[in-house]
Amino acid sequence: MKLYICIVLYYVLSMVIEKILHNRLNRKIWVLIIVLPLLILSAFRAPTVGNDTFNYYRSYMMVSQEAFFSPSQSRLELGYIFYMRLIALFGFSYLGFQIITSTFIMFSVSRFIYKYSSNMAFSFFIFITARMFFNSMNISRQFLSIAILLFSIDFIKERKFIKFTIFVLLATSIHFTSIVFFVVYPLSYIKFNAKKTILLLSLGVISAISFDKLIQIFVSVTGRYAGYLEGGYFNFEGNIAIYINLIINLLFFLVAVFTKYWRCDELEKLDEKLGLNNQFIKQGFSNENLWYIFCLLTLILSIIGLNATILSRIESYYSIFFLAFIPNVVKYIRSKELRAIVTLGIIVGLFASFIVVMVFRPYWTTVYPYVWYWDWRLSN
Repeated sequence: MKLYICIVLYYVLSMVIEKILHNRLNRKIWVLIIVLPLLILSAFRAPTVGNDTFNYYRSYMMVSQEAFFSPSQSRLELGYIFYMRLIALFGFSYLGFQIITSTFIMFSVSRFIYKYSSNMAFSFFIFITARMFFNSMNISRQFLSIAILLFSIDFIKERKFIKFTIFVLLATSIHFTSIVFFVVYPLSYIKFNAKKTILLLSLGVISAISFDKLIQIFVSVTGRYAGYLEGGYFNFEGNIAIYINLIINLLFFLVAVFTKYWRCDELEKLDEKLGLNNQFIKQGFSNENLWYIFCLLTLILSIIGLNATILSRIESYYSIFFLAFIPNVVKYIRSKELRAIVTLGIIVGLFASFIVVMVFRPYWTTVYPYVWYWDWRLSN
């Protein structure tokens, strides 16, 4: 656990450095420096780090032995099977496969933060304390899909639906649940206000009430995840993680509402005050409006998730955009004093929840204790 706390403190120090030297830092070099510790931990972890990692290890060992175009015994999505076979074709061991996967995930996350975050170190602090990094080491197949989806944001901005669709379908071939990301494209055309926000939240509450019927329809239409119905995934088990996620997402949403984050006209005035030049706002498109949509969808899924623990997996497709949303929403708080208080509150709150989960619920992701891959190989 000390290892992860040291990493968190490293990002706190990085936030201070970035704040002081903001205009003097080379952003490309800086993002490489601050992502490196996470890349090393992810790439060289043992299969025992992460609840699902050993399953990925076994899948790779099995699929890598199969002929490239032969039917597979694995029940994983075809895109992921093809991905494993392609890497195995070049003679890579599982460690090589894991290094390549971790590098792609961290590159995608770093690229997104580099392009869209107003404070990169703050974004990486959120990435680890909100346990997104732990998910990347646990449910790495889904996080591989998320990494692909992060590239699709450029095509939402540029209104290139075909290219957006290609990336979503590619992600879906890795993890089928990525298909839920299609809803983002039509929603990006909506200029949100209080009434539209209330309407969407109301639909979320209605969905939560009608959850059992909706999930039965989903399973019958898609023919997938029927086995989950008999497990604990579609039942509420008093899991404290559901409450923690709901509280965090609600607080972030309230900050967005307080700053009127969805308002393009308001943001344009603020950008002029701050000396910024947001060309997309002037073109009728706002990054901020898009981040607000992701915030809203994450909150809605948290509400519906009171019925099912598995919805936290779906929530991950949208909550990843907190990496841009949170630093940017804080930037739009007019009062410097209030901005400092909100920033400190977010840092302290996320760090406290991080410690609580690490101490009392380490089995949620089983990334602690951390074991290096070569140490695991020596002991087996």
